[in-house]
Amino acid sequence: MIVDVGPAHLDRPFDYLIPESEGGRVDVGTRVRVSFNGRPRTAWVIGLHDEPATDPDRIKPIDRVEGPTVWFDDTDVEVWRWIADRYAGTLSGVIRHALPTRVVRVETEAAGWGEIGAAPEVAPAAEVDWVRLGGTDLARAVTAPDGSAHHLRTPMSPITGEGPALADLVTRCVRGGRQAVVVVPSEAPGDADDVVAAAGDAGVDLRGEHGDAERYRAFLRLRRGEISVVVGERSVALLPLRDPGLLVVVDEANPAYKERRNPRHHVREAVLGRARLGGAVAVLTSSVLSAQARRHHVGGHLRLIRADRTTERAAAPSVRAVNRRELPPTARRSRITAPVARQIDRVVADAGRVIVLAAAKGSGTSLACVRCRSRHECPTCGAGVAERAGDAAPPAWGCGSCGWDGPPRRCLDCGASETFPLRAGAKRLAAELAKTHPQAEVVHMEGFDQPGPTSTPAIAVMTRGSVVARPRWLTDERGHPHPADLLVIADPDVLIGRPDVEAAEDAARLWLDASRLAGAIWIQTAEPDHPAIQAVVRQDGDGFWDGETPRRAVLGFPPAGSLIRLVSLPDQQAAEIRGVVPGTVLGPDPAGVALLKTADLRATLKALHPLRARWAQQDIRIRVDVDPVQVSS
Repeated sequence: MIVDVGPAHLDRPFDYLIPESEGGRVDVGTRVRVSFNGRPRTAWVIGLHDEPATDPDRIKPIDRVEGPTVWFDDTDVEVWRWIADRYAGTLSGVIRHALPTRVVRVETEAAGWGEIGAAPEVAPAAEVDWVRLGGTDLARAVTAPDGSAHHLRTPMSPITGEGPALADLVTRCVRGGRQAVVVVPSEAPGDADDVVAAAGDAGVDLRGEHGDAERYRAFLRLRRGEISVVVGERSVALLPLRDPGLLVVVDEANPAYKERRNPRHHVREAVLGRARLGGAVAVLTSSVLSAQARRHHVGGHLRLIRADRTTERAAAPSVRAVNRRELPPTARRSRITAPVARQIDRVVADAGRVIVLAAAKGSGTSLACVRCRSRHECPTCGAGVAERAGDAAPPAWGCGSCGWDGPPRRCLDCGASETFPLRAGAKRLAAELAKTHPQAEVVHMEGFDQPGPTSTPAIAVMTRGSVVARPRWLTDERGHPHPADLLVIADPDVLIGRPDVEAAEDAARLWLDASRLAGAIWIQTAEPDHPAIQAVVRQDGDGFWDGETPRRAVLGFPPAGSLIRLVSLPDQQAAEIRGVVPGTVLGPDPAGVALLKTADLRATLKALHPLRARWAQQDIRIRVDVDPVQVSS
């Protein structure tokens, strides 16, 4: 049995006796109730044996079997065990993430469903030119799953995204007799709509809010084989299936895929491990690979599927960059520079539509030089630095990524000592544009699924949340894509300068996703040669890592190494880690947060395991977060 208990030192199987009265109802995957340390607990059967591994006199019988459902099989246990080890967690914790809440009345309802019928047929999806997309091997692999992993990137066609390609892959898998899972971020991008439509009655859509009964009903139908396709958010990635053949993660680098509860697994790694161990095909999508996916690709474990550059350029918008440093000093700090303002004026005069992509208020706290607008960087990790909060005397700067502290410094480019924070505010920018363009409908769109302009000329000031899905105002009366005339990336240096290890790739990803929404792009920046800026100029997400990886390698940050964040870490336990665990410990800071950098994640996790068990026995609660996202204070 795996008993549903939390401490790390109890992360092992326990023997229990099956009473004769329950003998025919217990199998691997059965949920039971047991007495553990004098308290009733839920437990899961993971193996059956004739002879116990412990003293027979100490073995207790199970209290009762909880329902007729067989929740999982041996392969699921193997996958979950791997995830628990990969993320410094427990098997019982992964099981809690993987399984839905039990609803007894749904089990009663299911008892009357009768014989298991065949899953509904899935009609062929719209034909996809896999030769043009460079994905013929992927299409073949989905028909005969082989445990391979692929990163699919379609050309930057306006708004349509990867939906048709994903629908075709799912259809191929299901028509081959296997099941498919498509995981989407919590924002539920439109790419999944194509999959839901293609699956028809053979699929279940678990995106958004659903009650426990509805989720449990869908789970039982999946286990019976009556459903072949499931689309949903983070929790569906680990759902036990009868015969998974295709596992898709849309926008694999999205931070919503990081589990908030222990163990803090990431959907991307869970899906890749599950595909490898279960013989399915894993498909990841995103405009820019995450650092972890980049490491898999360089190591030969993830194949990149993308069209040739000629095809990509034909679908990409035109891009121009304005170098703020070449502007007069008085014009460098203006939110909209003169060359970009002239482009906006032309589109508005022609009754066109403009998107101004702005950073949200307060997202740019990093410091920049007043004179030349160069961003101040942390001398340890290269992230942006900000003023330390509090009444420090003398003033101090700090890095939220690695914990560096130090006195203020002069600008390395011009020698000036005056600084300003790269703060931004989309709402204020919209108000300013409304004053300068009274003839246009100016709309502030901050948040998911916000209504856009309803007339032309129009200016939509958008932030991240309003970009993640297909904006409805950028479609015509028949629902077909109708891109904007101009996209202005107003505050790129704000996002690059965030004190976060992942700031650069996160910004590049946002801008490339937004590039699908317009026919022309103007980006204004003081760092035109930054890899994230160049990725947009060249419309080449893979090129970002070509420029960024060498700098990361020197610092030992992903993709060159791995990070583990330790929360509530006392100094004594930090000293223990430094003595036996491979890697470098940065911190802990005054809040007890430390960052562990390692070039050998497997060896580091193995060395941490006995320490975690000892800490659990001593009731020292230290939170271990492997591959943390948004590594900042």
